[in-house]
Amino acid sequence: MADIQLAIGPMSSETIEAVFRHSHYRRRPLLLIASKNQIDHAGGYVNNWTTHQYMEYIREMRSRYPYSQVLICRDHCGPGFNGIHDLDDIYKTISTDIKEGFDLIHIDFCHYKGSVEEQQQAARKAIEYSLQLNPHIMLEVGTDENVGSNYSMISLDALEREVDFFKSFCNPTFYVVQTGSLVKEMQQVGNFNTDFVKRIHHLLNEKGLKLKEHNADYLSSGQLALRKGNVDAVNIAPQLGVVQSTLVLTKSLVYGIDIQPFLELVHAKGKWGKWLHTNTADNKMLCALTAGHYHFASDEYKKIIEQLNQREDVHESIINTLMEVVNHYDSSIIT
Repeated sequence: MADIQLAIGPMSSETIEAVFRHSHYRRRPLLLIASKNQIDHAGGYVNNWTTHQYMEYIREMRSRYPYSQVLICRDHCGPGFNGIHDLDDIYKTISTDIKEGFDLIHIDFCHYKGSVEEQQQAARKAIEYSLQLNPHIMLEVGTDENVGSNYSMISLDALEREVDFFKSFCNPTFYVVQTGSLVKEMQQVGNFNTDFVKRIHHLLNEKGLKLKEHNADYLSSGQLALRKGNVDAVNIAPQLGVVQSTLVLTKSLVYGIDIQPFLELVHAKGKWGKWLHTNTADNKMLCALTAGHYHFASDEYKKIIEQLNQREDVHESIINTLMEVVNHYDSSIIT
């Protein structure tokens, strides 16, 4: 039984370094999966980095951690994921990613305005464009746009038709399957559909594809064990942002550092909306924990970090804590 591959969202520069450091010391291959919101050709919320600036940092990490094995991947490359539906923006992302040396691109046109057939044809054009620029670029297809529900066996027919469509003109590495997992607030609220996943995993493996599960945050070792032999790769991202926000705000409370300006900023920007589940927006601390990572580049956050650094090396504290999360997943999914 092969190990499950672990893919991690680059929620911050500390997350990126934690991934490289873990890979370096453990000699473990890992994937970094940047969304267009996080890092893109025109910038993103992670340090306001453009793709080029991000890759400059990646090159620094590779030099600092020479034994690391980290693949650089684009997550959800398609219209609408960053609020922009212009296809020129998507093609600019693809061309910039490939020019900068990305290893994998996830083509996801689930928000393309058109029928399923039109979505597929638009995705095909984007994939063919990617392969023209780099015939060896790895590909990921499928979408995780779900609500954490169980998918019935009748979904298999439609899914197989989509897989066959992509296989007719390219050879994807990963196919994203809606396994039932779903992240809300600071917990896993989905329901892993074991029987369905087993069936689709067998189907995909027969066709030479690996099953990728998104939304795998906040899983215990026991829950990850259910995925062995059924899932080939998992994505985690928001959990790392929450862990970093929790650490920074907790240490601020310990040292008496004023966090109110940061809480007010996060609350005013409203990025917490997609994460709320049973709580309301009145809980400003919860909003800051679940959506704080969108604002790590803000002056309010930087002021907190500056004050924390007068008490301790908070950069190292964050990296070490994030490495505990990476290690939990990596050690749980090794066969």
